[in-house]
Amino acid sequence: MMKFINKLLFWLEMFIGLIIIAVVIFGLVMFIGLISQHRVASWSEFHSTFEIIMGNLFLLVIGLEMAVMMIRRRIELLPEILAFVIARKLLLTTTGIYEIAIGVVAIAGLFAVRKYLSKCETCLRFERLIASKEIKLEKEDEGK
Repeated sequence: MMKFINKLLFWLEMFIGLIIIAVVIFGLVMFIGLISQHRVASWSEFHSTFEIIMGNLFLLVIGLEMAVMMIRRRIELLPEILAFVIARKLLLTTTGIYEIAIGVVAIAGLFAVRKYLSKCETCLRFERLIASKEIKLEKEDEGK
């Protein structure tokens, strides 16, 4: 029963990841269409248009990163996704110096987590191979 639930969850994650990719592709097509029709008349209008463009692009990147994390089933990609989310917040909606300082500390914390608390890629790949039973560890006899 547990094996069935695990397979069901696996395929559900794949399906959701593919839906996210489809929505991102649709959003990119719509975004390109909107940009091609937009004309900028003044510098202040360019600035606000640029902020909108960057916000939309960051959302598309975050969506793609989420889909990759779900399809590859790699939780170690989470700090990267959170860094994109924090960067989007810092670039688009930050109003005060305290928000900038908190954002910088948060990104520094994410880099620290990624460097010091995550395992090396080779270790993670080895653990996945053991979990998928592609590699079998032989246990030594205790009586020897």
